[in-house]
Amino acid sequence: MGNVIPWSQIHPSIKSEEPFVAVVIIDPKREICVSEMVPFEPEALANPDQAAPELIAAAQAAAARVASGYRTRRKQAPTVTVSNARPALKRRSRGPTGPPPDGSEILKPPAGRENSSGLRVLTGGVR
Repeated sequence: MGNVIPWSQIHPSIKSEEPFVAVVIIDPKREICVSEMVPFEPEALANPDQAAPELIAAAQAAAARVASGYRTRRKQAPTVTVSNARPALKRRSRGPTGPPPDGSEILKPPAGRENSSGLRVLTGGVR
């Protein structure tokens, strides 16, 4: 197992000597949310028929904990509005709707043409 990275190199607070599963979500603000580590029995790894369900159950538990914590953090964080968003994140108009309520400029989609479904067709570098 020469490709195993010690957890202490990833995050120094992880001191577990037992097998565990953890799920990491990296959000757009580059904050890392790590779940509580979900341990499983080392003996379960010895039997392949038992190892797969044990690992899947541990991964599901870790994912559920991370998702719950992440949703809670996102609700507490201030939401990004159109007026203070980066230009790439601003809403784009799909038709005549008038100026936005805050008076900011609506960005036009990049060059290309729209088909009947409203999707842009890129020209593929042809000018």
